[in-house]
Amino acid sequence: MHARTAWGALLALTMTVGGCSVLGGDSPTSTTASTTPAPSSTPAETAVQTFTPPKEGRDWVVVAKDPADTQGIATALKSDGLALTSINPAIGMVTLRSPDDDVQEQALGIDGVSAAVTDRSAGWTPDEPQLPTAGDLTPAKDIPAPPSAPDGGDPFDGWLWGTAAIDVAGAHEVTTGRREVRVGVIDTGIDATHPDLAPVLDTGLSRSFATDMPDIDGPCEVDSCVDPVGVDDGGHGTHVAGTIAAAANGLGVTGVAPGVTLVDLRAGQDAGLFFIGPTVNALTYAADQRLDVVNMSYFVDPWLVACRGGAQEDSPEEAAFQDVAIELMHRAYDLTDKAGVTIVSSAGNEGADVGAAGTDETSPDYGGVAHDRTVDPTSCERLPLDGEHVIGVASVDEDGARSTFSNWTSDPSDRRIDIAAPGGQEPDGRGGILSAMPRDLARTEGAIDDDGRVTESGNQRVVRSCPDGIGDTDPDPDERCGLYTWLQGTSMASPHVAGVAALVISAHGERMRPDDVAAKLGKSATDEPCPADEGAVTCEGTTQLNGIFGEGIVDAAAAVR
Repeated sequence: MHARTAWGALLALTMTVGGCSVLGGDSPTSTTASTTPAPSSTPAETAVQTFTPPKEGRDWVVVAKDPADTQGIATALKSDGLALTSINPAIGMVTLRSPDDDVQEQALGIDGVSAAVTDRSAGWTPDEPQLPTAGDLTPAKDIPAPPSAPDGGDPFDGWLWGTAAIDVAGAHEVTTGRREVRVGVIDTGIDATHPDLAPVLDTGLSRSFATDMPDIDGPCEVDSCVDPVGVDDGGHGTHVAGTIAAAANGLGVTGVAPGVTLVDLRAGQDAGLFFIGPTVNALTYAADQRLDVVNMSYFVDPWLVACRGGAQEDSPEEAAFQDVAIELMHRAYDLTDKAGVTIVSSAGNEGADVGAAGTDETSPDYGGVAHDRTVDPTSCERLPLDGEHVIGVASVDEDGARSTFSNWTSDPSDRRIDIAAPGGQEPDGRGGILSAMPRDLARTEGAIDDDGRVTESGNQRVVRSCPDGIGDTDPDPDERCGLYTWLQGTSMASPHVAGVAALVISAHGERMRPDDVAAKLGKSATDEPCPADEGAVTCEGTTQLNGIFGEGIVDAAAAVR
């Protein structure tokens, strides 16, 4: 889930964790992917205002008891000399960055403020940011040929065992998606220069809500420190986006829904962490723009599991932050649901029973010292997985069995696991799910040389697809080739479901409520009975609904019919 700039950590991130448009036209079906590029829209008025932050200081979240008071609270905070980073009247949230230690006292002195919290304890200093270093830049030789692609498919589609397993080809006989259907990718960004994503990405509608934090991200790449749209320094968001909707254009891979439009909603830091302010702002924006689907392949940092009142081992300050995170996320869930936005989330990669009490040993992963915490699902939540309006996606391997890293639940009635999808199993080499990789990341990691050729060190994890006229080992000075890599995790399973949700909406041809989309996905999924016990993993439930597969493995072809 959490993306790190170094290659090994990028692979590790997949192992560490997890409205509707009025569609025009007379027919809901489309048998081929549209060659019309995604529009570059001008976004409608949005409730979220963002501002250039100062480079130093702790980030704070101020909550309005009544969202109607948000603007007045923001004005009062600004009058007190505090540097605001965002104002979100729809949710009742103001974020700011300040080096001062009396921010909470100042904020709580303003009428209408119910809470003011920070995710970084005073005096806490993080480890030095891990900056990537280039590896062996020797061009590769004897690059293996990909398996044969299905008829009419893109060159690397023969490697896409995940889309084959859920019969995406059968779904494409009905629809490949419609451009009016828009899928927001709330992640580390989407590389807008990638030739498989540029044709389907609406850069005008895309927004970035993440600001660089030098203590974990390293130096700011731009003067404002606001991460720009169309850039992905971590690689996670680009990979997720490719699975959802990589263009059917004779290059690289074909996404689950290549005919829909992608929207980049950047909420992740370069370091791969996702904090509450950017996440809530991204969800609010998705509701404002009435996107059809959003994918969230991460958990909200710094708490893997957030508890009301905190876990018994947490400090009062830590407990207060968790209360705010849960409150604001639930406000955001309600807002997006009312706007008709279907939310899809990864289930997480701890191989844990999310329906039973247990111990969280990893939180907080920022802002304080991680400690053993007793967590109970009756009072604790994994955000965003546990949201009432969220489709939780578990992962299966190439054989359709539970991926050993995938979370599960001993109480299937809690609906934390709604459905399963391909996410991978093999940790190295060419295992997992193949999808798009940003060129800049590949170059920084030494997977390609300065001329865009795959290197010896990159040969086992990166493949390149080029248009006619550029051979396997030819230089690519004009950056016309696409780069692709294998990753695994529930982060890779979730976009399979998000893509199928977009196909369902495309095939329906008119507005669909999120509950209706979820019901369609569940009813059409391939039922999977409980497997034999796997030691600590004991499956509970029926063939129709159990804690490993939810309602079954998503079936794209069945879902659109």
